[in-house]
Amino acid sequence: MQPLKPEQRRAILENSPQAQPADIDEYERLLSLRFAEDPDQEPAAAPDHTAQERALVGSQEEREARLKQLHAKLFGASENKKAKTAAAHG
Repeated sequence: MQPLKPEQRRAILENSPQAQPADIDEYERLLSLRFAEDPDQEPAAAPDHTAQERALVGSQEEREARLKQLHAKLFGASENKKAKTAAAHG
């Protein structure tokens, strides 16, 4: 996973007034953790995560729920605009 480019971060913040830079940072961090895990391995047994990281992230289910929340906060407004525009033109 590559970090968002500065212009992408600016666009998110402009299109989603409720979004904060810290939300983007957390979203990127959680996504990178998701992609760093072996899907065939038990999450608690992942050797590359410290106990502190696991405590901050919580369970895999909690992480996925938080990712959904952040995705809606960061991208929900722009996705809603796209859907409305497509419906109006389609």
